Amino acid sequence: MIKVGVTNLGKIYPHPWFALFFLSLAVCELILLAFHPNSFWHNHSLVWYETLTLVLLSVLTWASVSWMLWWLLSLYRSAELGKTRSVMLVSMLVICLSGGLLFYVCSWVFFWRTGAFLDGESLIFGGSNLLMMSHYLWQAEQLSLVLAALVCLVGIFLAVYGFKRFDRVRDSLPQDWSSAKIGRRTVFLTVELVFVLVLISSLNQNSLRATVEWWKHAGPDCDYELQTRLNPVLTLTVKSAMQVWQNGELDGELTVEEAGPPRSTVYKVNQSLVDSKDRYSVIFIAIEALRNDVVLLEHQGQEVMPHLNQLARQGMNFTRSYAQSTHSNYADPCLFSSLYPLRTTAHHYYSRTDPWPKVMLYDVLKQYGYATAIYSSQNETWGHMDAILESPDLDVFFDSRSYEGATQVADKDVGFARYAREAHIAGKLDDAITMERAIDWISEQEKKQQPFVLCMNLQSSHFPYELPPGQTGPFQPAMIDFPASFVSYPKDKIPVMRNAYYNSLYYIDEQIGKLVAYLDAHHLREKTILVLAGDQGEAFYENGFPTHAGPPFEPTLRTALVIDVPNKKTAQTVDYLTQAIDIVPTICGLLGIPAHPCFQGIDVLSPERPEEERRLAFVHCQSSIGKSDAVISGTGWKLIHNREKETTSLYNLNDDPGETTNVLQEQPEIAQQLAGLLQQWRRQQLLYYQNPASYGLYYPPRTPKVSVDKEQKLVEVQHD
Repeated sequence: MIKVGVTNLGKIYPHPWFALFFLSLAVCELILLAFHPNSFWHNHSLVWYETLTLVLLSVLTWASVSWMLWWLLSLYRSAELGKTRSVMLVSMLVICLSGGLLFYVCSWVFFWRTGAFLDGESLIFGGSNLLMMSHYLWQAEQLSLVLAALVCLVGIFLAVYGFKRFDRVRDSLPQDWSSAKIGRRTVFLTVELVFVLVLISSLNQNSLRATVEWWKHAGPDCDYELQTRLNPVLTLTVKSAMQVWQNGELDGELTVEEAGPPRSTVYKVNQSLVDSKDRYSVIFIAIEALRNDVVLLEHQGQEVMPHLNQLARQGMNFTRSYAQSTHSNYADPCLFSSLYPLRTTAHHYYSRTDPWPKVMLYDVLKQYGYATAIYSSQNETWGHMDAILESPDLDVFFDSRSYEGATQVADKDVGFARYAREAHIAGKLDDAITMERAIDWISEQEKKQQPFVLCMNLQSSHFPYELPPGQTGPFQPAMIDFPASFVSYPKDKIPVMRNAYYNSLYYIDEQIGKLVAYLDAHHLREKTILVLAGDQGEAFYENGFPTHAGPPFEPTLRTALVIDVPNKKTAQTVDYLTQAIDIVPTICGLLGIPAHPCFQGIDVLSPERPEEERRLAFVHCQSSIGKSDAVISGTGWKLIHNREKETTSLYNLNDDPGETTNVLQEQPEIAQQLAGLLQQWRRQQLLYYQNPASYGLYYPPRTPKVSVDKEQKLVEVQHD
């Protein structure tokens, strides 16, 4: 019986050697999955026949791949190729196989770190930021990448050997295996694979939509999606296909009430301020991964950021400031543009040809005679951020690409350091160099007696929190001499990682101190608004994951925001709910100039700001390790919708700041109201950016507010 079963199983493959290899590969994958807690083996929501279906899917997937490969070989067999074409074919085979093997091994490494295989969106993002991703991966995953390279070399050797072996014996192969017949079988087997999925998953359901949901999220106790948990091939193909199927345009269009101001609205420059001698300059510093709780924090007997703390004590410390996303390529542009990051249902990459309106802080202040500059320690091509940050109104755009010397890389990254010196390609620049260049630029404006707006981005606090050579930091132990990557490190090493993080912030604070000292020494301090904000936060496994770019929990979302305005605002703590997109309009309010109608944020210091009970903040995340939206209410409610898992969570941040208890079932009315508002916001954003009539005639839609009829219920439940 067993022999018959094995024989029949082998018949689904085109050749015994193919059967041995691809069946062994499928079995090895299933065994590996059994050791990972996020695999379908550990999903108790699946009944036995669903689990069996997933096992068969893994086997059929590789059977289908084997037939596709056999089809290509049969085409080669049926064609009369000369020596040149044969060499070209073998070369193409080597290139394709090496790329495929590298993807396969890296996808498994990614799965082992994050619990999900790489999908098409991840590959596009990695390809768009290839140099910097290579830097980060080599810095954090050297052993994994070396092993992947070895596997690829062995795989290529075996593939070339097998190809030559096939070439020797091809005349002895059955002649009825024409390319057409093999193609039909390949297509049939692939369709059969999908049919099995649809049939089994719909045994107790009646709709294709239900089938898709089963594939994405199998059962109420399943905290992950099946489509990214079987193997790299299925994840790349099926998930990408489903994304295309689901990413169709939304029906409908924005009403006049939902749309922003008409683009025909003329921005009126306050001419009296243009001619004023009392104009304040603006320095807006975005600090990588700066959490809210770092402000005024003491650790090991001393302050983590003493200069920032001094500004917080004498200026305004915003205690409820939220980033618009948990990953930098979405969060950073929001700070200077006052625009939400949500553009499309897939991951959006900014482009210089984007047809949508944008007006940056420096675009507005340029109209008031300000000198304008960006000085950033990061390479702003990350996520194509440079495409949205660049503007004809910028006098200077300086980032790590602009520096003529060697850029800062990890000590362990010897190869990349050599490459960076030769090619001037950088991931990060020493913040001390960035600050030195920025101060030089300020000095030039001082000589001209011209007000200026300077936007900065400091990066030392990005994982792995490495300091320049010779720098150690006051908080110890902080040596990362253990395996650690952006998505994973030993939990017993969290104190070491925190110390390294605090040391990096301490180093950034030293640069802030240099800036403040220069302003004081040159009597510029009294006429300069200083804004310091985290672009997003940083997690240390508080909610199950490290660093950032994951789900929008408080550690990665709630950021520091300090604004110091000498002689205008007294020292105060601002508890009003604030979003990153509110910072630019608030700066405009402090300067006494009107905010541009393109801005989606508000002046949170204005007496006309919405009441706390009606105030909402919205968040959008679209990274490889977190695809979620969230809404936070001014009364302390927070609702998170995970679009991958199709799960929704509700938290009362006043009573549960650590987000440990999901009260969705206990507060269904609150959850329904916030879910409706989140859906409304998402719908407005997507309809606006997909419809040329909307973005051609109107500025982006305004932030929704809690309606008056729902406001009382939110307050009542909050204070129960």
